[in-house]
Amino acid sequence: MALDEYYQAPRFPKIKEKIIVQTLPTQMGGMIANAACVFATYNKNAAFLAALNTGSISQKLCEGLKEAGLDTKYIIWDDTLPDSKTIIILANGEHTVFIPTMNLQSFELSSEALHEICSSNYLYSNFCELRPLRYKEQNAIQVLEKAKSCGCKLWCDLDVADFLDDDDTFFNYTDTIFVNELGFSNLNKRFDSNALKVLFQKGVHMIIVTRAENGCVVYRPNQKEISLPGIHVPVVDVTGAGDTFCSSFLFAHTCTDNIKICAEFANYAAARSIMIMGARAGSAGVDMVLKFIKSQGDDISRFACIKNYEEAQP
Repeated sequence: MALDEYYQAPRFPKIKEKIIVQTLPTQMGGMIANAACVFATYNKNAAFLAALNTGSISQKLCEGLKEAGLDTKYIIWDDTLPDSKTIIILANGEHTVFIPTMNLQSFELSSEALHEICSSNYLYSNFCELRPLRYKEQNAIQVLEKAKSCGCKLWCDLDVADFLDDDDTFFNYTDTIFVNELGFSNLNKRFDSNALKVLFQKGVHMIIVTRAENGCVVYRPNQKEISLPGIHVPVVDVTGAGDTFCSSFLFAHTCTDNIKICAEFANYAAARSIMIMGARAGSAGVDMVLKFIKSQGDDISRFACIKNYEEAQP
């Protein structure tokens, strides 16, 4: 979770170069927080775990989560931490993101927080966020082992797949992986061009590769890959598009086992989000996504499984 500071540049500067940029309004962001907010707008219950200082920026971020409908009671307050910020440079039709480290060494779960994780159907995170988890004498891997034994499935957005050597063990507890094109390339480099084979052997059930304007590809063990083209729309801000895709895919998967429908719904949700400024532009809900799908000339009848499920919720 972070406050996104936006700057518009005429082009991205070279090393040692100075360039004048336009300061744009700040937005609320953060990969997991973005995905959680999108998920909540689909009328799904979700709790958010994080560590923040008690400053004004943190309070603003926390209020944003509450307004989105997220349970924030498990947030840990620690004034040794810096403000959570992200710097985003918009230039050359793309966004470049600078993520300052929070230097969080340990995230001590309460008994209530551990119970929440273990009683949940899904834990959505990434290896960077999982690494500091602790419960008494248990490390992150032991926490995940307990969660998995209780039936909780771990879905991870690995983005560019930039993680530590010791993180490989996390794959043994991961059910579904989201990764972008660069991340998929990095995974293949890490596993000698056999990322799919190695990860499926470790127990991963599904790997979804997002390909920006080129759509997405879904891989599953012993099944034909599902490849979808991109949806071309006017681009305002691509920040958070991946988070919208991942969260929308997970939501759709709670409604139907039809993976192609899940991918199509997520594809459209992400495309709609990049037409609006801000990393949480994807927080729209089912009706808005279906309306967008219809505006693109597509038939929404095949998404009835999602629409009907959503309407049936209290």
